[in-house]
Amino acid sequence: MRDLVRQDPEAGGQYQKLFRMANQALNDTPNPVPQLVSEGKLQSNPEKVRTIAALKDMPKISALAWVWLVSQDERYATKGSQYILAWAQSNRPDGDPINETTLEPLVVAYDVLRPKFTPQNRAFVDGWLHNRAVVLWNDPRHRTENWQSHRLKMVGLIATVVHDDELWKVVADGFQEQMDRSFLPDGETTDFGQRDAMHYQLYGMQPLLTLACVAQQRNHDWYHYQAPSGASLKRAVGFVEPYALGEKTHVEFVHSKVKFDKARAQAGEKEYMPHNWDTCEAGPTFVEAGCVDPNAAKVALQISCGESEHKRFVDWESVLNYVKRGS
Repeated sequence: MRDLVRQDPEAGGQYQKLFRMANQALNDTPNPVPQLVSEGKLQSNPEKVRTIAALKDMPKISALAWVWLVSQDERYATKGSQYILAWAQSNRPDGDPINETTLEPLVVAYDVLRPKFTPQNRAFVDGWLHNRAVVLWNDPRHRTENWQSHRLKMVGLIATVVHDDELWKVVADGFQEQMDRSFLPDGETTDFGQRDAMHYQLYGMQPLLTLACVAQQRNHDWYHYQAPSGASLKRAVGFVEPYALGEKTHVEFVHSKVKFDKARAQAGEKEYMPHNWDTCEAGPTFVEAGCVDPNAAKVALQISCGESEHKRFVDWESVLNYVKRGS
């Protein structure tokens, strides 16, 4: 990775964005909240406003971890560890996967920085994360659709980071059930049918693409796995591709069956009002799929909506996926 950052101008440019954020974070103070409050709340809700402010720590933690890994400058590891410990000491789970999923950058950063923790602090953070995973998995709410996708992702990430193979097996079984229950043979998700929104098609897919990337590192091919119905993540990506490339269009939320979508629209949250779906929204999903599918990585380049044209790397995640794929 260090050679790639030094030798490839686009990879180096993506790294420099992290480098600037990490340097700023060196002078900042962690800002955890006792509990994450977001799901089911309007943007004006005071607790949600506080949570959104606290979650600005997440890109800082991520930047500190990756900049340490590339630079080996201990200042970044020390500060990143400080942030992670502050959250572990202050924040408690509520079992809601839509709230919990926002901690993904912290979990990934901890995986990078874990060797730098003292044995005592490592045991503490491991226990904090494992408890989150258990609370999340045992929560009975919404065991299908996007909730279950985010639940599986977070529990799978934590199982991998803390080396809990029994927990990983639970996730593996849950993944197969989710593909059978929440995805259709043509690639459409049941979320899409309920919400009439490509936004929710992606929101149910992307967590499982993250999980498929982790599974590949563990020598499991979950991207091509087919449920008894014929549903697969690859087909889900294929379902979105013509929309992402502008070959098909979709007007969002017109026929949503979910009352909260209408409540958000009535509260003035424009993204939940009927509107033409913006293909830029598919970019991160195709970047994520690029970890296990080189063709998806090419589509990500085609639909990227950044400030300039990209020839190889849309963002830092695409740099990491290139390294994971080996090309």
